[in-house]
Amino acid sequence: MVTNRSCVRGLLLFGAAVMCSFCASLSAQTPSSPIFYKTQNSDEWVNHTLHVQNKYPRVLVVDASDHVPRQIRAASLNLNSRAKDDGDQLHTYKVHAVYRTLQEAADASQGGDLIAVMPGHYAGFVLEDKPSAGDGRYIHFKAIGEPGDVIIDQPSRIADWMILLRASHHVIVQGFNIAGNNGPGIEPRGTRAGIMLDGEFRNTNQQTHHIIVIGNFSHNHRKWGLHSRDTHTVLMQNNLFAFSAVEHSAYVSDGSDNYVIRRNVFFGSHGSGLQCNIDSVSSLHELVANPYFKDYRKEEPTRQWAMGLIKLATDRFGENNFPDGRGINFIIEDNVINENGKGGGGSLNLAGLQDSLIQNNLLYGNFNHGIAQWNDQNPYDEAYVNPGPASPPQVKGPLDLPLWGCHGNLIRNNTVLMDNSKRAAMQCRNGSWGTKMRNNIFVNDQPFSLEVFNTSIYKLDSRFNVMNTLSYTGMPEALKSLATNLPEGERTIAGITQEKAGKEFVRYNHEPWVIIDGKWWRLNPGRPDFSPRADSRLFSHWGDADELPQHDLAGKKRTGAAIGALEPASKGRE
Repeated sequence: MVTNRSCVRGLLLFGAAVMCSFCASLSAQTPSSPIFYKTQNSDEWVNHTLHVQNKYPRVLVVDASDHVPRQIRAASLNLNSRAKDDGDQLHTYKVHAVYRTLQEAADASQGGDLIAVMPGHYAGFVLEDKPSAGDGRYIHFKAIGEPGDVIIDQPSRIADWMILLRASHHVIVQGFNIAGNNGPGIEPRGTRAGIMLDGEFRNTNQQTHHIIVIGNFSHNHRKWGLHSRDTHTVLMQNNLFAFSAVEHSAYVSDGSDNYVIRRNVFFGSHGSGLQCNIDSVSSLHELVANPYFKDYRKEEPTRQWAMGLIKLATDRFGENNFPDGRGINFIIEDNVINENGKGGGGSLNLAGLQDSLIQNNLLYGNFNHGIAQWNDQNPYDEAYVNPGPASPPQVKGPLDLPLWGCHGNLIRNNTVLMDNSKRAAMQCRNGSWGTKMRNNIFVNDQPFSLEVFNTSIYKLDSRFNVMNTLSYTGMPEALKSLATNLPEGERTIAGITQEKAGKEFVRYNHEPWVIIDGKWWRLNPGRPDFSPRADSRLFSHWGDADELPQHDLAGKKRTGAAIGALEPASKGRE
C-alpha cells in the first residue's frame, strides 16, 4: 500500500485554496511527489524503500597510517537481520584509491562506492549532492575493524557537525564511534551534533533523503547525537545515541517524513531520548526563507498565513518535497529509552507526527514525560488550543482542531515506567487527536499515567492498557462523547504502581540498559527484564489480539495477546 498524504492533509490544502491566485505566476512544472510505502511491518518498508547494492564497483580506503591495504574484504548490508548488520558472504575488492582524510574520500566518491575507513582517529566530513548516487548505488561509509576502532573526534569543515549530509541522498553511515568532548562538570562545548542530515531547503530546494544510519555510537555532543531537518526516507537502526549535554540523544525535526527508527538505544541525555518534533515554526521559517517566496507577505501568527504558504509550496515543489511542520509515515519500534530528561521534555517527545506507528518501545528510568504528543505550542494553532472546545458541536471535524498536533497515530505494546511529578507516562494535548492505544503499560507512580486534553479527545480510541491514574484536562463531561473508546472501564486496568507491576516481571530493577566499555558499549548484564511472567495476571494472556506487532522488542515472535513491549516469558525462564 502507498500513500502521499493523509485525507486530513488534503482537507487542509483544500481549505487553503483561497490563496491560489498567487500561484498563477508559476512558471515551472510541479515536481512529482515521493511515494511512501505504508505498512505496519518495518521489514517490508525496508524491502520496498531501500535498494542497496550487493557489490561495490569501487572501494576507496581512508587510512592515515603507512600500512595501507591493497585489498578489502567486505560483505553487503543485511538490513533486516537481527543477528548482525552485514551479510554472510564476503567479497574481496581491489582498492581503487587511498585517502588520508574522510573529506578527501567524500569529495572523490561516486554512487555505488564503498568508503572503507581503517582504524584510527579522524576529522569528520561533509557530503553534498552526488548525482551518480541512487537506488542500487548508495555511497557507503563503513568503519573497518572492531567496534570503536574508527573514531571521529574532530569536526568536519563545518565546525557545528562531525558528519554533515547536506542536500544529499542514498548514503549509508555505518559503525563509527562519533565522539564529542562533553561530560559531567564540563561547560557544554564543541560540535552541535555527531550526525546532521540537512536538506537546507532555503538554499537548495532539496531534501536529504534515502539515508541509512546504522550501528553507530554517537555520544557526548553539545546538543544531539543525531539531528535532522528537511528530510525524508531515513532508516535509523542499531545505534546508541547518548550523553548529549544540552538537549536530546537524537532529534528529528522540520517537516521530515517517512522514517523507520528501530532497535536503537537513546541514553543519558539532558533532554529527550528521541525527539521527533517536526516543528511547524522552524519548518515554515525555513520554507519562507527560500527565494521563491520573497514576495509572500510577512509572517502572521495565524492558520491562514501558514496554510497559504503551504499551498503555494505544494503547487511549486510538490507534496512531501519541502518542510511543512508535519511528519507522516514513521515507524518507531523496538527502541530502549533510558536515563534521559533531567532538563525536561519527553522521553519520546512527538510534535506534528501523524499517521504513524509507535510500538514495542521500552521507556524506564527517565526523568521527564514518557510518550508525549503535542503541537510544540506553535502560534498558528493557538486560537484552536486556547481555550479549545467546550462542547461536542464545536468539533465538527479536524478543521475545528489544531493542525500541527499528532494525528492518527497507533501506539501499541509499549512499556513506560516512571516516577515523575507533574509528568505523564502518556500524554495527548494540543490537538493530538485520533490516537489509537492498545496493549500498553503506562505507569507513573505520581499523577498522571495518562493525560488527555480537550483538544485531543476527538476520535481517541484507548482499550486494553494498564496504567495508574488518568486525567482529563480542560474536559467538560459532554466532550468525552467525541472519543471512540475512553481509556477507562473494564478493558483498562488502573491503579497499578511500579511496585505492583514489578512483581509481574521476570527481573525488575532500575539498572541502566547499557555500560560504556572503553571505545564502545555493551548491554548491561544486570539490566532489568521487563518480560511479563508467564502467569502474570496483569500483563499475560489478555489484550487486543487484533492489534499486536508480529514480534516483540527483543525480536521474539508474539504468540498471543499480551500487554507491553515484551512477550511473556515461557515457563521455566522466570
